Amino acid sequence: MSDTLSNRTVGGDPASGPPVSTKVRHRPSWIAFVVLGSIFCLGMGFWQLARYQEATGTVQNLGYTFMWPFLAGFLVYAYLKYVRLEADEAESALPAAGADGDEGDDDEVDGHPDAPPLRRGSRRQEIVTEIPADLLPRRPAAEARTGDEALDAYNSYLAELARQDAAAGDRHQERHTT
Repeated sequence: MSDTLSNRTVGGDPASGPPVSTKVRHRPSWIAFVVLGSIFCLGMGFWQLARYQEATGTVQNLGYTFMWPFLAGFLVYAYLKYVRLEADEAESALPAAGADGDEGDDDEVDGHPDAPPLRRGSRRQEIVTEIPADLLPRRPAAEARTGDEALDAYNSYLAELARQDAAAGDRHQERHTT
């Protein structure tokens, strides 16, 4: 992998403006983490293979034999993806910091109107921070409750008992003598 990012946009067209060389930062601590993690995962894979080859080995050990190296590969992939995303973020921050407010004409390149138009840096779409309302299916509307006569009678009975208890005061409660 190269230590610098390409100055080409998607599709291979050269990016407009002067080439920007964004240095990719490889942090030694992250590299050590990925290397040690990968070595550990590969070692666990070999250990599981040895366990599988023993008399008490199971198919589960064979499955782990393939899982551990896959995890080691994922560590390397995740590190490379992280570095690229970090570099893309730094690259997108550079044009914003160096903008001088001159919009110019997109059709002119170096003052020549006959030259083909170049794309400005690709604009990122807005980041979605909430789920669009039409993404999930609609919830069914709550049905209007039909009158349940037995439930209404029971609730009125309980209300009547509560009124009687409130009117009686402390007469119905047990008194404990100590």
